[in-house]
Amino acid sequence: MKEEKSSKEANIIAVSNQKGGEGKTTISLFLSEALSEHFKVLLIDWDAQANATRLFVNNPEKSIFHCLKYRNNSPISMNVITKHITENFHLIPSSISLANLTTPFDIEDFELLKDAIEPLKPLYDYIIIDCPPSLGLVLENALIAADYVIIPVQTRAFSVQGLQDLYNSIEKIKKRANPNLKLLGAILNQYEESRALSGLSKNIRKYFPVFKTIIYRKENIPQAQAKRKLLKGCDPKTRKNFYELANEIQEHINVEKK
Repeated sequence: MKEEKSSKEANIIAVSNQKGGEGKTTISLFLSEALSEHFKVLLIDWDAQANATRLFVNNPEKSIFHCLKYRNNSPISMNVITKHITENFHLIPSSISLANLTTPFDIEDFELLKDAIEPLKPLYDYIIIDCPPSLGLVLENALIAADYVIIPVQTRAFSVQGLQDLYNSIEKIKKRANPNLKLLGAILNQYEESRALSGLSKNIRKYFPVFKTIIYRKENIPQAQAKRKLLKGCDPKTRKNFYELANEIQEHINVEKK
């Protein structure tokens, strides 16, 4: 991976697709670990299912929801709940409590995550937000807080309508709340080598640019995730793919900043 100087503020990347089963959490976890080879990385589990959290923390007493100024919450600092997975890879856990974030009672409720992240931005090079598989207030908070969006697309059964809905959501956020939000591209995920790639990419490109790096369907990916080994539990080709994806994302961000 290319090593670069740390920026003064983190690059905030939302990993999003409102359709379940697209591999958002897997991409978020493995990308975070790949980037943490040379950068300080914070992964925010922003999904009430808390799949990323359960890998490292069993039933956290406090989670991301308790850091939000929502309704009658007395928010705590994110530093209090941050889990250090490695020296450079930290995690903000989630819990089912985040499912309570459904209805905006004030215009400020759309910037709850943005406000909570603000003090952490100088501390990290990258902040990765693992988004929920649904549209609504939680996803809107993530897109308003983020600088960039990447979209994992499970290539075996992707939904054209789902891509259209997500594209519309991103465009709505850009127009109304976050004009600087940049769509970096879609990641072809769990790709089976026997499939024809050209037609698939063409359909996805109707809505989003597509990363060159492809993440192939490999049995050792979910196994490595379940054993908390992540990249260390994968075969060399899979590790190489994730490092290439991390490099490509860095390159896209550098282009966007020029």
